[in-house]
Amino acid sequence: MYLDKVVERINKIKWHEVGMNFSKAQADVGYEFLRRLAKFFKDEAIKPTSPLIANIASLMGDIDGNISISDYCNTETVEFLENKLYTRYIIQYYIQLAKYADKEPKAIKYLSVYEPLIRLLEIGGLYVLTANELEIVHAAYYPLNNWYEKFVDVEPIDIDEL
Repeated sequence: MYLDKVVERINKIKWHEVGMNFSKAQADVGYEFLRRLAKFFKDEAIKPTSPLIANIASLMGDIDGNISISDYCNTETVEFLENKLYTRYIIQYYIQLAKYADKEPKAIKYLSVYEPLIRLLEIGGLYVLTANELEIVHAAYYPLNNWYEKFVDVEPIDIDEL
């Protein structure tokens, strides 16, 4: 159920438009992703890791392991993500979490953690996530040193209107 919805959502992204639409309002996407991820670590009492390697399904106990994008996504998606390693990680984590949520209802609420970055791709924005930074291209730059402490207690931002 969740897996099907997430795969459909990913496959509907117009990958040829990703990176073509920029606005300063997209800066909120990075903030909201980091806030939601920090909240996950706090709520689950898990020691925070770098957002780059924050595979929520694995952190919650999924033993099936990483998924392969090509097993779930269309050719356009696979081709786009082939050279976008860090974007691919988030897409893989999102799909893996949806698959895990189909078996473990406790994981459902955490699908929303990755959704700000997915939403950004849907509207043609682009992000670059590395071990040291999250860049919302042409909108914001978030250094990731002490990211958890900076975002764990901040207020949410409404990003529904992007």
